[in-house]
Amino acid sequence: MKVTHVVAPVRVQAVEAIRAEIISGELAPGQRLIERELCERLDVSRNTLREACRQLEAEGFLSIPPHKGPIVAVLSDEEAAAVFEVREAIECFAVRLFVERGTDEALARLQETVARLRAAHDSGNVPAMLAVKKDFYDALYAGAANDVLYAQARLLHGRLAQLRARSLSNDGRPAASMDEIEKVLDRIVARDPDAASALWREHIRNAAAAALGHA
Repeated sequence: MKVTHVVAPVRVQAVEAIRAEIISGELAPGQRLIERELCERLDVSRNTLREACRQLEAEGFLSIPPHKGPIVAVLSDEEAAAVFEVREAIECFAVRLFVERGTDEALARLQETVARLRAAHDSGNVPAMLAVKKDFYDALYAGAANDVLYAQARLLHGRLAQLRARSLSNDGRPAASMDEIEKVLDRIVARDPDAASALWREHIRNAAAAALGHA
């Protein structure tokens, strides 16, 4: 049987490449993107690059001032604090819904992602941690069974990716973060929505403190 490999459209490949460079820190907050250089490096047309940048602007990774080139988005401490407040409301609710609605299959999927997350955290590789984090949240929101809630969470994706990278770059934060997540998982397995939600709130506030330099 012949296996067919599906190749992502060029625009999607460009979006993924630029997004990965922002998350990894290769493209720093406030850095202006030079269209000609990106087109050559990514081997895409200017129109394709502009479409990719518009998508990344919608995701919160870039800002595109009028009549100027795209810039890697910069979050002030005030904006970052506001993002963490919204994150806390959305994610604590998602954890509670998962406890109340998550099937055994959903729980097994969540446990599998947490195991992979532990390996990524132990590696010390921040991009690897962030990649597995996406799988973790996919599993969490799938078990919560509320597509509207997940749609709202995805609106924060670009801003949260930068903040997670900032938080996890702090010495000792990856290990502490992983310990917090595993404690929450224990309460999810025990089907204890109040404790799981409360511990997740603490996890987010610790992440905020690390990201904002107040740890």
